[in-house]
Amino acid sequence: MRGDQREINQVSQKRQNVEPRSNPRLPTEAFAKAAKAKSPCITKAKAMSTSARPKRARMMGHIVWVLVLWAILLNLLTFNGYPIDTGEVALAFLGLGAIGAVLGVLTQELGPVLRHVLTPLFATIAIDLGFGIDPLHFFIAFAALALISYLWYDLFLTVFFSASLSVIVFQAFGMASADHGAGDPSRETAATQQRPNGPSDRPALIHIIFDSYLGLDGMALGPQYYRDLREEQADFFIREGFQVYPRAYSRHARTLNSLPTLFTYGTRKDSEFAAGVQYVAPAQLPYFTDLDQRDYAISAVLPAYFDLCVNQKMSQCRTFESSHLTSMLDTDLSMTDRIKVFGYTILNLSQTVRMVVSVFEVLEENRGGNNTRLLANRSELFPLASLKMLDTFIDDLATLRRGEARFAHILLPHDPYILRPDCTVKPESEWLDEHGPGATSARERAYADQVRCLQTKLSDLLNELDRTPAGREAIILFHGDHGSRIAPSQPIVDAPPLSPREEIMSFSTFYAIRIPGEASGEIPGTHALDELMADFRNRDFASAPRPPSIAPRAAYIDAMGTPTEWRELPSFEP
Repeated sequence: MRGDQREINQVSQKRQNVEPRSNPRLPTEAFAKAAKAKSPCITKAKAMSTSARPKRARMMGHIVWVLVLWAILLNLLTFNGYPIDTGEVALAFLGLGAIGAVLGVLTQELGPVLRHVLTPLFATIAIDLGFGIDPLHFFIAFAALALISYLWYDLFLTVFFSASLSVIVFQAFGMASADHGAGDPSRETAATQQRPNGPSDRPALIHIIFDSYLGLDGMALGPQYYRDLREEQADFFIREGFQVYPRAYSRHARTLNSLPTLFTYGTRKDSEFAAGVQYVAPAQLPYFTDLDQRDYAISAVLPAYFDLCVNQKMSQCRTFESSHLTSMLDTDLSMTDRIKVFGYTILNLSQTVRMVVSVFEVLEENRGGNNTRLLANRSELFPLASLKMLDTFIDDLATLRRGEARFAHILLPHDPYILRPDCTVKPESEWLDEHGPGATSARERAYADQVRCLQTKLSDLLNELDRTPAGREAIILFHGDHGSRIAPSQPIVDAPPLSPREEIMSFSTFYAIRIPGEASGEIPGTHALDELMADFRNRDFASAPRPPSIAPRAAYIDAMGTPTEWRELPSFEP
């Protein structure tokens, strides 16, 4: 025991001699060795941390593209007000999830070089799909993201992951709290005309422009199925009390140039809106000024891209998106076809994707013909969106009163040609476009189907008008804004020349008016729309126009869509 006590005292004495910064529990030499030694537990923890970080990064790299694609789809559905509790939406999420998983494999498992190329490339495409950047800024963004990816790859992935997840949460919350009823996709603007009631001594005026509505003598040029269509149209309108103008035509083959010309009675024949213009809000137009001065209560329904609600005198004005995904609801279009439209719409959001695809489309055409619809056209739903708005317009006629002027611009029978004569929707694989590709005869037959659908709706409209005194007394004006344009191209100055028939197909347009008390029939002569509208105004909007017949002249455009050259049109004679 005493020996042990001496050892304890010696250890205690040594502890007193240890420097203050040394471990008081160990001799100095032992402490130094302990400091240099690596604890097995610490070593294991560090090893686990080192292996865990790349695993988390790889996992994030696999998942991020799924989230990105889901965020893009959710953004599209939210913008269009499309309900998410549908079979096509569920399948679209599954499909995009699979594509995102493949992108994750490509970026994470093919080596660091491809990782630092593909990751910023996919990220730039995702940004382009969200914001629509032009090709120059696309490459600038790609270069910047490639540098960031190379220097701070994990941080880059984390930011992109977090941003995509935030979009999904935000959009999902918004859609969950939104009203999922069918609803009306149109938007009503503030009234610029404080006149709820028009003059009771004036009959109501119904004025509808039907986009791409070919004139009767344009149809008469054949072939036989067009001549049959002409007879059907003439018989229908004359039977319903209309005066029809078989050789009416538009000065322009483009809506953005045609409408300002006719609304100004031809004083702006050189209306210039270049190709690619997405939105026009024209200044006050004489036609609507004249209606306002006659105390009409003016209301309108029209596509948002040619916005008359801003500067025209209107007591009520609604715009609608010309191509809206919700127009596919309540149709017999299959889930597969709806998903296709989702996909084409997403791809068309990217300017760069459209440009790259168009290059391949041109190359395919030069190699001997491309029979596949162009990507730029495959997301368009113009007829479906307009069909729903026309139905709404017809339903609202029950409240028509004298002194009202109700105007509408309807994108029918505008392409794509997707409707059967009974207005049911054809499968997406059968849809066709005015300029092709595809055989001219197939496009013209499909166009004729869409005209017959329109005729069915016009019959519904006239039946609705017949139910009310104001409707039976109303003046009704239906006309087109240009021809069917079923030709290789629009009338362009330096393009390969169109045949005489193709020129007529571009400019010939429908015009028919019903004036109570005036006899129906075909009105001879060749008349521009602006001439007809000017004479209608000169007759105080109370009787059918009879302007003098003048040789037709129309504007050819340059490659940018600007009218640059006036030419005499060929004869309407077959």
